[in-house]
Amino acid sequence: MNGKTLLSVAAATAVVGLAGCAAPGGYGGGYGGGYGAPQQPAYQAPPPPPGANTYQAPANSVFYGRVESIEPVTTQQGSSGLLGTVIGGVAGGLLGHQIGGGTGNTIATIGGAVAGGVAGNQIEKRAGSSTDTVYRVNVRLDDGRMATVTQRNVSNLRIGSRVQVANDMATPY
Repeated sequence: MNGKTLLSVAAATAVVGLAGCAAPGGYGGGYGGGYGAPQQPAYQAPPPPPGANTYQAPANSVFYGRVESIEPVTTQQGSSGLLGTVIGGVAGGLLGHQIGGGTGNTIATIGGAVAGGVAGNQIEKRAGSSTDTVYRVNVRLDDGRMATVTQRNVSNLRIGSRVQVANDMATPY
């Protein structure tokens, strides 16, 4: 194996190794947290106003009331970009290796691998991210309390319609 090939393999291995060190979102992001730390949910409901009663309904309980509001909530699910980093790094290293000779070739190979890895990571993150819409339905129960459920489908629910709240779902009845 000649020096150029060995250096190309070393550069590609370094890119793959560094890509494995990148922490995808949701694992602390490098600022505290980590695998053992408690994770925060993507959405935190605001705390109830002072003096408000909160209540967790027992399992299998059914309540009746009227819909007061329906709010769409958009959540985003992203890709870690790891595969794009690896593929971009290898492709960039191979393209960089085609440039120049001697020390310039070595620098071009390493620079191409790094630039390709960064570009591939960003491309995969943009292409792999998706959004999902769920709906937060606020129901004024017949006994005066407010129930809030989050569900993917609001089907025939309209503001003011009578609903049944059971198993964290509001359905018309």
